[in-house]
Amino acid sequence: MRTSFRAANHIRVLASIVLVLLASSCSRSLPTAPVHERERGGANDPFAVVGLENQVVVTLAPGADADQIAAQYGATVVKGDENERCVAFRPLSGLAPATLMSQLVADGRIVTAEPNGWIAPAETRQQSFAFDDGFGNDHTYLEQDATGVLGLAQAQLVATGKGVKVAIIDTGADMHHPVLRDHIVGGWDFVGNDPDPSEQRNNLTYNSVVDGAYGHGTHVAGIVRLVAPDAQLLIVRALNSDGRGDLVSVASGVRWAVAHGAKVINLSLGTQAEKDALQDVLEEAELQGVIVVAALGNWGADPNDATKSTVDFPGSSSHAFGISAADVDTIPAAFSSFNRSDALLAAPGIGIRSAFPGGGYKLWSGTSMAAPWVTGTAALLAEKHPDWNMDMMKVRLQGTATPIVKVPVIGPQPRDYGAGMLNIAKALAPDFVPAANQVPVPEEIVPHRPR
Repeated sequence: MRTSFRAANHIRVLASIVLVLLASSCSRSLPTAPVHERERGGANDPFAVVGLENQVVVTLAPGADADQIAAQYGATVVKGDENERCVAFRPLSGLAPATLMSQLVADGRIVTAEPNGWIAPAETRQQSFAFDDGFGNDHTYLEQDATGVLGLAQAQLVATGKGVKVAIIDTGADMHHPVLRDHIVGGWDFVGNDPDPSEQRNNLTYNSVVDGAYGHGTHVAGIVRLVAPDAQLLIVRALNSDGRGDLVSVASGVRWAVAHGAKVINLSLGTQAEKDALQDVLEEAELQGVIVVAALGNWGADPNDATKSTVDFPGSSSHAFGISAADVDTIPAAFSSFNRSDALLAAPGIGIRSAFPGGGYKLWSGTSMAAPWVTGTAALLAEKHPDWNMDMMKVRLQGTATPIVKVPVIGPQPRDYGAGMLNIAKALAPDFVPAANQVPVPEEIVPHRPR
């Protein structure tokens, strides 16, 4: 609930201040943050090349003036979203970011205050990349094993996502890919600050890889389109081709998607630390009836305790459906994060074939690929139940899940991958209204591989 979140926020902010103070003497400079909707500093700003650790991200209360607050506390506004609810401040020379943050958190006009930071897909952080097996085409994309296991054809007799807006907040997308081009109804690029959210290479090396996330957003969008072929896609580019976007970009992307009518939002990205500004905007989205689906992460079992696993945020958020990954035989993926009570369920995430920039198709593995199967299913359900909120959607999705087989048991408790494996046909079966001579959708779908 909002009240408990706000109370806990002050504790989290104070903890963040301590961490920043401890790290200030040994922190290394990070690359320059991407440009967003508002860039106030310009080329003559001496702080323009300083890393994100020198920025404080705040969520402003409605009606608060960012410029006025910045002037009061000796800071400058670096960037903010369209309505200036989520804003990055940079302290002026001589003022430590931690000091600025400690002052801001006590101001009643500030809802959240925390250091800025990078958010990225799990696949790029752990260097799991798309690959081409030479068999990618329309047929192998449409008829891949996962579609049969999930009962997709049966589900699409009930709904196709018609009229439902789905936002993919990621690295952008190939706007001309034949799978996507006729279904994109809007978008924004928070990296390049323009209305064209196309995937773009930067040809820079990060973690010894050049453009390691290029195609990630196109791939995710292609999975959503596979599940909900008539959904209307909103493409939001909040990450660059290295897979990195800062907190303001992602939070602004969520707020933009909600403002432009998204009913379902896919977040195949994350970070290990909870981000208050993102948590706050996700809470706002849920209150408006928006369904948010997020990847849990690819951390697998903790090397020091095989019964535990690191889980990414916002997959762990109370305002998002956290999705783990399994194979088409409903066996959990070894790389998938697990063991969180807020994990909704698992979905296929190994060797998923989907769209890739340039009009082709590639295979990719990760919880980023599992999440959009659930996002697409939420779009199907939203077509039949446009007023459903996250609680209502959760009951249907979890109540129709297929039990996961061969869950590893280490120690006293089994690993927790959620309620089971997504079963799209069973999830849509209660809404099936047969026409004359039409075979009813079966309530149970037995996993199978298409011939």
